[in-house]
Amino acid sequence: MKQGLSLKQSQRLTMTPQLQQAIKLLQMNNIELSEELLNAHETNPLLELEAPSERQEITHEQDIVDINSSGEAGEALNEDWVTSQVYDRATNGAQQFEGDYDIPDSNVGLTLTQHLDDQLKLLSLNKRQRLVADYLVGHIDDAGYLQVNLDELLAELVQYQEVKPAFSMADVESALEIVQSLEPVGVGARTPGECLYLQLRANDSGSAVVNIAKEIVSQHLPLLAARDYQAMRKRLRCDEDALRDAIKSIKLLNPHPGYSVGDLSVNYIAPDVVVEHHKGIWLARLNTGALPRVEINAEYQKLVDENSASEAFAKMKEQLQDAKWLLANVEKRHSTILSVAAEIVERQQSFFDHGPAAMRPMILRDVSEALDIHESTVSRATNGKYMLTPIGVFELKYFFSTELSAADGGNTSSVAIQTLIKEMISNEPPTKPISDMKICKALEEKGFEVARRTVAKYREQMNIPSTSKRKSL
Repeated sequence: MKQGLSLKQSQRLTMTPQLQQAIKLLQMNNIELSEELLNAHETNPLLELEAPSERQEITHEQDIVDINSSGEAGEALNEDWVTSQVYDRATNGAQQFEGDYDIPDSNVGLTLTQHLDDQLKLLSLNKRQRLVADYLVGHIDDAGYLQVNLDELLAELVQYQEVKPAFSMADVESALEIVQSLEPVGVGARTPGECLYLQLRANDSGSAVVNIAKEIVSQHLPLLAARDYQAMRKRLRCDEDALRDAIKSIKLLNPHPGYSVGDLSVNYIAPDVVVEHHKGIWLARLNTGALPRVEINAEYQKLVDENSASEAFAKMKEQLQDAKWLLANVEKRHSTILSVAAEIVERQQSFFDHGPAAMRPMILRDVSEALDIHESTVSRATNGKYMLTPIGVFELKYFFSTELSAADGGNTSSVAIQTLIKEMISNEPPTKPISDMKICKALEEKGFEVARRTVAKYREQMNIPSTSKRKSL
């Protein structure tokens, strides 16, 4: 094989460290950027940092928003209790429950395991009972459910040599009754039905309604999730009023009692952009008050400039250059996000005046062409960034939607259609929910040509159950 040298000319895009940093900062939201600036301050002595709490122009309280509170960020909580919290767990495993349950102040800071252990210490238990109860508590998850089969637990206990005679299933079942008698009521259950049954049993008034509710959770929970009320009445042999009262009592229960103990994590959003009404129009401004202010130490900079030729200051000279790049890229990030947000607000004035039903169709290309930047830049500037508005908190990418044609030759956005679908469903009679086909025809009467499968897709995107699962007594 003959070896030789050859020249080849080609074009290649090389990303400099400065460009990589600029892209990285643009993808960050306010919280992530704050952490990045704090890390930079810790590693670069030439940077000075002023926390938001130390400045006079701090963010208002309403600029820090609970992610589960308002706008489209909170829509995921509006799911049916039975379908999403009980039946899904029975079929698809554990899911986190986000209900409105009071947390006793005395439990704040305690884990569920610690809370249960503290209660066991107050009971008069012998060594065998305490040992088995401790084993059981150790296998209870954060939701309050026992995550081990009793046979498997017994096999583990049999290996314990210090207790004679060996443990039996009677010991395990007796300890389970003790654990299930602890607070919160329903803890230690092995299934959602058992969890709800324990709560009904603890507040058993002996009424016919409670007895029906106990039978539902122990035997007919899938029928309740499917809203098959006719089959339930037939099997329970009760009238509609009694069934309705029983279901109401079940909905008052907590399917995940463990989450009522200890510290619950709450996700918060620090909006990157705030929209305000000024002189008849809506304008966007950056929420820089939520960010720490970083600047270069003037004395250090002067010292480096005066000794730039000295090798002893080579490291500080490099740190000064890094600090300048960081500040320049942060400023570039702010400018890009503000430009994109301002263009969105300018195009969606009707949205801020009249709500989601007035959303105009808009895609990434519309903004990129208007600002003369690449679509990928618009995508990075909107993904994970949130906008605080008088009608809620919305992710910037929420304002991008496809265009749907209307019968009159006009156009509307998919978000506006989704809003109309949601309004129709919210106004439907509970006993006779409106079908996707009827929604399709209603939209057609309003001048919008939307296929039935498109209606079904939008409904599923909004986490709205099907007609059969929305039906109630």
